[in-house]
Amino acid sequence: MRPGSVAAAAAVLLLLLLGGRDAQAKDAELPAASTVSDYYAELERLGLIDRNTGNPEALARELEHAEASLESGDPVGAAVALYALVESPRFTDFSDSPEYQNAEYDLAVALLGSGAYDASLGYLVRVLARGPGALYFAAAHRRAVDIALETRDFAGVLARLETVKLNEPLPVEASAERAYLRARIAYEKGELDGAEGELTKLSRKSRLYTSALYLRGVIRARRGEFADAVSAFCEIVATPDDDRYSFYVDARYFTIKDLARLGLGRVAHEEDRYDDAYYHYFQIPDDSDRLPEALFEAAWSMYQKRELDTARDLTAEFLKNFPDSPLHPEAQLLAAYIELADCKFEDAEKKFDAIVADLQPVVNATAEIRKSAARRHTLFTSAMERERERRADPEAAAARAHARTPEERVLVMLRLDPRFVRLNEAAAGLRQEAADAPHVAASWRQLGARLASGGGKVAAIAVDATPEETKARKAAELLEDVRRLRAEIRREKAAVDAAVKEKRIKGDLAAERLGELDAADAQLARLEGNAEAASEAADKTLLGKADPRLRQMIESDLARARALARLAGDFAKGIDDAADKIAARALAGLYVDLRRVLDKAKLGKIDAVIGSKRKLEIEVEDLAQGRFPPELFGRLYEEGMIGDDEVFWPPDAEFWKDEYSGWR
Repeated sequence: MRPGSVAAAAAVLLLLLLGGRDAQAKDAELPAASTVSDYYAELERLGLIDRNTGNPEALARELEHAEASLESGDPVGAAVALYALVESPRFTDFSDSPEYQNAEYDLAVALLGSGAYDASLGYLVRVLARGPGALYFAAAHRRAVDIALETRDFAGVLARLETVKLNEPLPVEASAERAYLRARIAYEKGELDGAEGELTKLSRKSRLYTSALYLRGVIRARRGEFADAVSAFCEIVATPDDDRYSFYVDARYFTIKDLARLGLGRVAHEEDRYDDAYYHYFQIPDDSDRLPEALFEAAWSMYQKRELDTARDLTAEFLKNFPDSPLHPEAQLLAAYIELADCKFEDAEKKFDAIVADLQPVVNATAEIRKSAARRHTLFTSAMERERERRADPEAAAARAHARTPEERVLVMLRLDPRFVRLNEAAAGLRQEAADAPHVAASWRQLGARLASGGGKVAAIAVDATPEETKARKAAELLEDVRRLRAEIRREKAAVDAAVKEKRIKGDLAAERLGELDAADAQLARLEGNAEAASEAADKTLLGKADPRLRQMIESDLARARALARLAGDFAKGIDDAADKIAARALAGLYVDLRRVLDKAKLGKIDAVIGSKRKLEIEVEDLAQGRFPPELFGRLYEEGMIGDDEVFWPPDAEFWKDEYSGWR
């Protein structure tokens, strides 16, 4: 392995862990960090790196290998290789070459693929600092804006971009993208006029123009300016899908176009233009994720217009094709109200009864899940797994078996809050980082062992570990075992608390078990302190013979690696708590919605019974007045023409006189 590669790999791993999803808290309690560049500088000082070994051919060759790793789906491995190009003194003399600039940009992409958004943004800013004339300025600016859109940290990313001082005017496309970020910031603050003012700065050539146009339509609709909102939405939907000359068309364009069609339908519905709403809803293609909403809202528009046959057909199609849609209960209720409006009271009563029988178990299951934090966690974990499967393979997700049990019905009816999705992914990332922390520390110990065995220089990898390295490794393994046992105790205590709240275990038994767990946790806490001190002492002994300056850097970063597991775990717990609050609110909202549908179904049945009774009363009154219901007209005419001893045949064919029998 080339001198410095171990240091680069260890530093990259630590940077990925501390520069990723938990960037806000990464430096709260950690020692000062050294950069990869700092390590390369020290290795050069020790004579372990010769800058004369770098040349353009080697740069191009190693860049090709790094890009191969990136394309094969190994962003971490690619980041390690690219750090060795971008930060190594071997290639600093070629920093203006296209290959070096390519490596800088690729490093930002690799860090982004690894989840290290903050570190990636740092290298994107470094690329942007070269100026608008640089090869990768436009691509880097787009990547930075994509980070803002993905993380929804519009203000933070915009502030980083604006720190870059340029000697040339900002390109039109980059200026438009920053205007869009400012518009999103203003929109989230409720400053609608300011947001629309920024959105008007985007031209048709901007890749965010359709997003800006749609947001302008939403702003106008929120202000009640429906005609202006329709103009914005129509500009989007009127453009053919293969027209790349009117304005920029990319993957997000088709999603926005479907949203614009929905917007047009909703505005038309709001203005009682039900035929127009029906038209706009039916412009949404069959492969769109918005098709269930469009079909349901089209049925509702036809119901409002009292086109009951059309509304009935649309509702039946929705219930058949989208049984797992969150709108399914609403569609069931609408189907029953259509029968009620059509005076088909018996059919309406049956459908209302079916709704109650179908939804009551789901409502009960939702109420039970709301009471248990453990069941909420299980439910939303399953919901996130379904969401990831849907993103990875929408067709396979659509072919999944339909929900059957009440718990499965609750799962498919959940609408995942984007904030919950981001928090959940952040917590999952932090837990993964906490699990990776021991491996990072092991990388630093490996580097420390090579420094120590080399008398202050990086030595070749030995076949057998030194006694100091073995002692440091065993001390670290003991510390990790203790922490793992304490985590198991915390999980068991949480499970016991949940069982007590759900009355699945007696209080005295729970108290006894919790006491045992507290005693064990106290013993492990003391053992953890001793193991941590022993691990730190073993690490210092391991590095005793290394170069003082390099040893100080490694000790600092080794301390960061050891602290990472604890800090990541604590921060992940805070995120889990915040996500649980959002989950609890989502379940509460679902429970209220289901209860509302259930209550309306019960009231609808009363209306159906009353309507059926009133219909019979009217028929009795008509019969008393000598008036017959329309449905009896044909039957009474035929029966009035045939004697008691005669038979009419065929009843549904044409009239044949010679088929009478027993005539007089």
